[in-house]
Order: sequence, then C-alpha cells, then structure tokens
Amino acid sequence: MRITIIALAFIALPTSAFAQKTFKAGWNTYNTGTLTHEYTYNYSTTDSLRLFPSDSAVILTSPDSLVIMNSAYPLHDKSVYKTITYLNPKKQVIKTEEYKDDNLQLVKEWKYNDKNQKYAYTEDNKISGNNYRKSFDYNYDKKSGELVISESSYYNGKIEFYTKSYYNKENQKLKEVRLNDNNKDVVHIESYFYGENGKLKERSVYFPEWKVTKKFEEHEGSLLPKCSRAMPIGTAEKPLLSTRVAFIKRLLVRNAALLNNGDCTEFEYTFRNFTTCDVVVATTKMHNTRKVVFRLKEKM
Repeated sequence: MRITIIALAFIALPTSAFAQKTFKAGWNTYNTGTLTHEYTYNYSTTDSLRLFPSDSAVILTSPDSLVIMNSAYPLHDKSVYKTITYLNPKKQVIKTEEYKDDNLQLVKEWKYNDKNQKYAYTEDNKISGNNYRKSFDYNYDKKSGELVISESSYYNGKIEFYTKSYYNKENQKLKEVRLNDNNKDVVHIESYFYGENGKLKERSVYFPEWKVTKKFEEHEGSLLPKCSRAMPIGTAEKPLLSTRVAFIKRLLVRNAALLNNGDCTEFEYTFRNFTTCDVVVATTKMHNTRKVVFRLKEKM
C-alpha cells in the first residue's frame, strides 16, 4: 500500500500544488515567469514497454531568468530537496542555496572580475559548520598559449592545498596539478582526454608518492556524435502532463529503429519541439535498462 501511495503522489503532486504565480527565495518573493515540470522514468528493453517512475522535479524561473528554484521529489524519500540559483545580468551563477524541506543545508557563492573570470568561491555548510574558500588567478603559458588557472583552497580559514589547471584554446581542461599546503610537493597530476564529440572521455590520475596511475572512464565522451544529438519530436501532437506517459510510449515506439541501432550501444538523444517540451532518452549503467526524462515548460 505504501508504494502505491508514493506512486500516486509522484503522478499528482506537481500538477496540482505547483501552478503557482509566485515563489519565495531567501527573503524575497518573485513572480514566476516559467514553470517546468520534470519527470524521470526507467524502462527495461527486455520486457513490455512499461515506464517506472524514478524522480520528479518542479523548476520555477523568475521573468528575468535571474532566479531559479528547483524542487526535487525523490520517489522513495518524503523530503523535498530545493536548490535556489541566483544569476547576475550576464547569466553567471553568483549564489546557490540548498535546502532539505525548509532547512538550509548549504550556501555557495561565486565572484567575478571585470573580465568575467571567477576569482573567488565560498561554500558554507550550515549542518557541519565547515567553510570552504577558494581564490583564483589567471595567466597564459607563453609557449603553448594554454590558460593556467592557479587556485588556493582554504578549509575553515586554513590553507588546505594549491592547484594549477591548464586549459587549451577550446577551453577544454587538459591537466590539473594538485600541490600540498606548502605549494611545492605534488599530491597528484590529473590528465583529461576527450572523445570525438568534444566531451570528457577519460581521466588519468598519477600519484607521484606511490608512482601509481589510475584511469577513470567518462560515459559522455565515449558516445559517438551520431549517438548524442538533438532532433525534433516529429509529431504535431501536443504534449500534456495528463497524457505524458502515453506520449512518451508513442515516441519510443516511433523511434524504435533509432533506439535499437546496433552502432550506438550507448546513446543520449534529446527529442524537442523547440518551445515547451524535451524528452531525453539515454542508456544507463544498468544492463538492459534505459532512462527517460520528460520536461514540459509552461509560461505563467
């Protein structure tokens, strides 16, 4: 019985409780410019086509798009997890607040210089009382032309470590060198490798003290360009919250040949009507299981 009740709440809650004209963030109340409903489902490729609810969220955005509140509702958790994001007029994130129910958990803040470069970051954990602070300096390597970002990281006011990160002209991170609190001894060297689609494919971490290298594969970078793309939904049918499950099933059936293409054993496709709806279909790490994310936006 408990599982049935949770499932019904997952289906009904966002459609009824969140068609709100305003939302409160911090000490202020904002008008709602757009409201986006997001539902995540899993489905098996071996059984009949059934969608199993996983998570849901409601995203409220102010009319100027400078304040965004994302309220997440995990299926097997009674708590609501809210993240409020504040942006400056250049659409750079300047602050986030994370809540569990109405209890503030974490505050993060960013500051930028006149070149739009981040020069300071702070993280204040309201539960543990711990504080993290980072400062950044920017220089260019004269030989390679690579951007070098030097980072100083503090924990509760005390220096913890230093980092030098190297970026190419495409703004891809190539290497990160982590230094101890003396700014001399190397803790590790992390290298980054990218796939054909330009996304991170692999990380390689070398630990000089033990002369050991560990490699970590990244899913997104392994996808071929044709296996990670956006395309039109391809139907004049209007997506609705009340009929979303049937809408998703018809989309999956209509694109069965694409989703079962043997050349793309791993994929992420975004089906979009370019105005109100996105449906993301992707493989997962679980064998024979795929994920569907349905997003529907409405103006208030």
